[in-house]
Amino acid sequence: MFSFSGEAACFSLRCQFGCQMERGGEVRCLCPPGLHLAADNKTCEDVNECLEDAEVCPPRQTCKNTFGSFLCVCQDGFVFGTIQGLLQCRDKDECLTGSHRCSRHAQCVNTDGSYTCQCLEDYFGNGHTCWPKRAPQSKAVMYYNYKLSKRSKTIRPPS
Repeated sequence: MFSFSGEAACFSLRCQFGCQMERGGEVRCLCPPGLHLAADNKTCEDVNECLEDAEVCPPRQTCKNTFGSFLCVCQDGFVFGTIQGLLQCRDKDECLTGSHRCSRHAQCVNTDGSYTCQCLEDYFGNGHTCWPKRAPQSKAVMYYNYKLSKRSKTIRPPS
């Protein structure tokens, strides 16, 4: 009969996941691991493990919260792979895979977790955009000539 009253008390609380009876006869709602009791003391809310522990994931990995748990995923610039027989996040060589955004007049240089672009010898710029060092005309002259070529000539009818 004791268990029936405990079950009835538990049912009357309307807990989301279940409850337990404390030693003093008090009944309280329970939540599964990864969740905690909400302010209403009946429903369960997700615990964001990523906010609670900044170092929950190994180096080169980022924490992604999921409902009731979390995942560790490789940071940008890294891919999941085997290093010395262990499954880890290793550097993604953007230069080798062609996933970089360097100019066709630049050289891609791989770095740990990223890459840089360096304009080739006869070019200057930031590596993403490179211009010839000895352009035959300045940009201003090229723009002026372009505008001239687009200008339409008006033809006057003979008087």
